[in-house]
Amino acid sequence: MRNLPHSRKKPMKTDDEKQLLAYRLLEGERAERLERAGASLRYSVLPCRGQKAGAVFFLHGVASNGSRWEEFIEHTALRDRFDIIRCDLRGHAASVCRGRARIEDWCADTAAVLDAEGIDKAVIVGHSLGAQVAVNFSARYAERVRGCALLDPLLSEALTPKALAMRAKLPYLKAMEGFFRCTGALGFHRRLKNQDLRAMDANARRKIAAGGEELEEFIREYSSAKADLQYIHSAVYLRDLVEVGRPTPAPEKIKAPMLVIGASAGTFTNPEAMQAWVGKLTDGTWAQVQCAHWPMTECPQDVAAVIEKWVFARFAPAS
Repeated sequence: MRNLPHSRKKPMKTDDEKQLLAYRLLEGERAERLERAGASLRYSVLPCRGQKAGAVFFLHGVASNGSRWEEFIEHTALRDRFDIIRCDLRGHAASVCRGRARIEDWCADTAAVLDAEGIDKAVIVGHSLGAQVAVNFSARYAERVRGCALLDPLLSEALTPKALAMRAKLPYLKAMEGFFRCTGALGFHRRLKNQDLRAMDANARRKIAAGGEELEEFIREYSSAKADLQYIHSAVYLRDLVEVGRPTPAPEKIKAPMLVIGASAGTFTNPEAMQAWVGKLTDGTWAQVQCAHWPMTECPQDVAAVIEKWVFARFAPAS
């Protein structure tokens, strides 16, 4: 096990400490706390139920937290062979951060959690911002990655005009972030709501099934900064948008096996351009699911089937 400087694991043992997580623990899942320079990280580990083949680490998206993966983890067959790790990224929900967090920090935190758990290599799975962290982790910490699965990543080469227009606003977002960090330093803070993504998804699926105006309402709600800001501080949210808009590492720099799952609707990314990017990978696999940009909300069973098939085939093949 590698030991990164200024990292110290603190197990959560009491029920009160477990509540410091922003999400519910599943049966058998244990909560952990890792103190690092500038941050107190919260994550959880669900040990596999059978003969262990490795570990899978899940990273959530913008304005999100570890509850994003609760439903997937509860039902996935990956639990039979893999330890499951999920977290609140630094600066999100229960993972407190005293300064701005960047991709470099989230990548280093991921490595620190793997160290704390005695894991040399893991399969990394990320959605949106989490996918941006995962692909950067694969480029920066190649020796720690067995494989990587990206859910509708915002790849630089595949952005739609809508996404490119948003990226053009990055200088303004940085200025606004600075303003909100100043107000925070002066003691101005909003009381945030707890974000239970599993419950939100259940309501969203009712709207998707209804179609028409309710479907449009779902897309507006899940695309809404106003809605997101109920659950995340403004400065952190703006930093998320800045970081997710940074250039993606060149595919030639990625050596580990990589699964890329694209959204069919092309809300933020062009599926054809994304597939072309996958074709430049050393070991890339492309899949597409029918959704706008929120695959774990819109078509979770389809996503689970794709991820499970790929992970088992590559890292735990039947004997």
